[in-house]
Amino acid sequence: MQTKPFIYALVIALCCTSLAAYACRPFGSYELVEDKPGGIWFTEGDNNAVSRLAPDNTVTSHQLPTAHAEPTSLALDRDGNVWFAENGGAKIGRLDKDGRIVEFAVAGGQPFKLVLDGNGEAWFTQWPVHDHTGKDGEHAGHSSVPGIGHVDSQGQVHFYPASEGQPSSIAVDNRNRVWVSVVTWGNKSRKPVGRLARLSRDGKWRIEATAKNSCLNNLLADKTGKLYFTDGCRNVAGYRSAEGKFVEWKLPADTNIQQSALAQDGTLWFTDRKHLGRIDSNGKVSIVERAENGDATLAIHAASNGDVVYSEFYNYNINRLKSSGEFVEHLVSIDERHGSREYKEGESCRIEFGARIASKAEMDKKRAEEVKSGHFKPDGKGTEKLAEQKCLMCHDNRRLLLARRSDWTHTISTRMQAYRKLRNFEPLTEEETAKLISYFNAQYGLAL
Repeated sequence: MQTKPFIYALVIALCCTSLAAYACRPFGSYELVEDKPGGIWFTEGDNNAVSRLAPDNTVTSHQLPTAHAEPTSLALDRDGNVWFAENGGAKIGRLDKDGRIVEFAVAGGQPFKLVLDGNGEAWFTQWPVHDHTGKDGEHAGHSSVPGIGHVDSQGQVHFYPASEGQPSSIAVDNRNRVWVSVVTWGNKSRKPVGRLARLSRDGKWRIEATAKNSCLNNLLADKTGKLYFTDGCRNVAGYRSAEGKFVEWKLPADTNIQQSALAQDGTLWFTDRKHLGRIDSNGKVSIVERAENGDATLAIHAASNGDVVYSEFYNYNINRLKSSGEFVEHLVSIDERHGSREYKEGESCRIEFGARIASKAEMDKKRAEEVKSGHFKPDGKGTEKLAEQKCLMCHDNRRLLLARRSDWTHTISTRMQAYRKLRNFEPLTEEETAKLISYFNAQYGLAL
């Protein structure tokens, strides 16, 4: 079975309604990481922040200095500093323990997945970018090639282009070696090809394994030297042993793994849009049913206390499957916090964590009905048909219908074009781009 590979790969900044306070509609966290005291750090693309949920359920939010930075990935170094990838800002950031944020500019691409090696240096996957210039002139770029970026101990940024394909994930093993999964996307005439590669510290690539009809992803390394992976196109998960032997487990039909996480007992946990799943050390796959709330699962982390923590696509709720089997939602049940203020800055809309976290039920009835029917608003010009034909190649309908933006220019002219190019789709014409921007600004902009 060939699933839609790497579904969460495209970072979309959703924004807010212009209706009531608490109306910000966030898009879910892309990654979760745990610190030594048991706090959970998570990314906030729409709110342009990295934040921490403490064991006592309080939240601290750190606003990023670069506008529309859209953080996607997190890692903690030995000193407790938080590193993160700014997909929209084309930078790698570091939040020091004193609250200071340092940023490292990335040339020619957009970072997505970030890991740290044993020396505390950052390695990250890098997407190619479409021609564009930011509002402030930053990260103006030209079409580029995908590859791996590296911030060394001196703060120098290096780039190692992939000879072919797109890096989909990255991991560092117990011998401090950098591993990369690379996918060459297919089309109507050819299947995708997945490769497992090793990257030396001076940027030399070595292909370790190749598989046809493969979209290799979600590399994870454990302390024994095993390197775990998932492959949505072949519908398998597995690992490469320290000796180089590959073991694979067939997944249940229609399983669509988004992310995976390793527990201390060797269990591989995963999100698959609808459910949580686990694979034990013998390869037995179990699906964990959860209460249906309309939101798909996304990021996942196996906590040190045995809990499994996960995020959802359309909110910043931090959900927890406790080791006792009980499900807990953090932030949803909190009605008010002191110092509530709402900020609206162009496309950026955030509610400080001093405010109530917007609940899923607060979406206005009109858009709720549109989500239910799955149809865009007619404008009398047939533009909704163009949106369905062109936009849904890059997004799912629900995500677009839930979006809260004041200006759709950046999303359609830059991100949508870049994703279409990455997937070998025909680019939007200037006329189509202008028409879609005008349509979404009028029908789904903040002015409504």
